[in-house]
Amino acid sequence: MKHFPFLFLILLLVLSPARAQEAASGTIGSRDSVEIRVFREDELTTRGQLSDSGSISIPLIGAVKLAGLSTDAAARLIEEKLRDGYLVRPEVTVAITQRVRKTITVHGQAQRPGMFLLDPNRPLTLAEAIGMAGGMTRIANPKKVTLKRRGHDQPFRVDAKAIISGDSKDIPLQDGDVIYIPESAF
Repeated sequence: MKHFPFLFLILLLVLSPARAQEAASGTIGSRDSVEIRVFREDELTTRGQLSDSGSISIPLIGAVKLAGLSTDAAARLIEEKLRDGYLVRPEVTVAITQRVRKTITVHGQAQRPGMFLLDPNRPLTLAEAIGMAGGMTRIANPKKVTLKRRGHDQPFRVDAKAIISGDSKDIPLQDGDVIYIPESAF
């Protein structure tokens, strides 16, 4: 019984790096914060938030687009660029230090309207978002749903009834999309 704290400490030390690695890997999103390390080249260590375009500036090689890549693929890309005239055999690790939350919003005649988080590793569609909001109320007009997307002045009109029934193709959502379900005119 008196060895319990010691065993607990050993167990904690063994499990912590695995959990930290799990949290630090995955697909890199634009505006996520990352840490880039080059083995035995401390002056090349880079920490920061990716730009809106998903790039970060790295010493020697300049801006590199990492958004959409896994942490392993990003490390390989940086290694390739460093091998091109700078280092003989660079060993790079990339870790996500902070994720930017990505959301969509459902307004109007949804059972549970609100803001919903997007999973960075799985795309979400319009029909799924309406489902996350509990579906439409009985007075909703599913044929005149609107989708407002960042960077577009006008919202898109969507026939959600056709999408849900399978007669029309579902729409993949993006960060910041706003779905409005209007009331039916009766």
